Amino acid sequence: MGQHSRIWRWESALSGRIQGLERDLGIVLFARRGRSIALTEEGAKLAKATRASVSLIETTRHDLGGVLSGTVRVGVVPSLGSCWLTPRLANFCEQHPEIRLRVETIDADFREGHKYPVTWDPSMLDVVITRGHGGWRSLTATKLFDEVMIAVQSPDSNSRVKLGHSTRTGAWQAYLDEISTDLALEPASLVFEHFQMIVEAARAGAGVGLVPMALISSDLALKRLVPCGKPVPSGTAYYVLSSERSTSRPSTTAFIQWVKEAAGNA
Repeated sequence: MGQHSRIWRWESALSGRIQGLERDLGIVLFARRGRSIALTEEGAKLAKATRASVSLIETTRHDLGGVLSGTVRVGVVPSLGSCWLTPRLANFCEQHPEIRLRVETIDADFREGHKYPVTWDPSMLDVVITRGHGGWRSLTATKLFDEVMIAVQSPDSNSRVKLGHSTRTGAWQAYLDEISTDLALEPASLVFEHFQMIVEAARAGAGVGLVPMALISSDLALKRLVPCGKPVPSGTAYYVLSSERSTSRPSTTAFIQWVKEAAGNA
């Protein structure tokens, strides 16, 4: 069976389930808009009521002495998710085997001079881990740790080429001004969108990367990367965000508490 055939069978089965559910409920849940589909107003109301009901069941079960359970939907900026959060999740799963996590990356605009708006749908995520200065409206923000930048390279590399970041165009100059040391670096010929790409390039010996220390703690400990300059705070920090509705669920509260402990900020 080819891939297109499997996708068609899956879509057909899903469409059949949706039609059956709509028939049982007596309402239309989805409306087609061109090639995409979207929740109808009735479908959105039902989804909201369903989430509230599940939250109430989880809370009541916990109050009655049951184990924590349910699914926690986590959004995280890409590099922090890959380099910091993911390697630590096995510990959370060991502590809370009944809680399921659904982790996805979120978009964020970190260009210099821009504020840090909510660029994701808080109703679709229970917890978000991102960078900023705090002050997200209507959300509870708990600071995890300050962002500290450091220049690093592979111990086997002689390259002096700067590895650039496409949305942090002034980061290198700010770092060099702060350390007041001439690192004799060449202009960036490689520019990346995400820090995990810079980390991989530095590991491979492609140049000198300027990255948050939180993303490379194991690399520094194992000497896969070595410092070229001293650590310098960037002036921003990483936060865990949640809505009042989300934090009413014991499973979400457990994850937030675990994140704080993992960050050393419990």
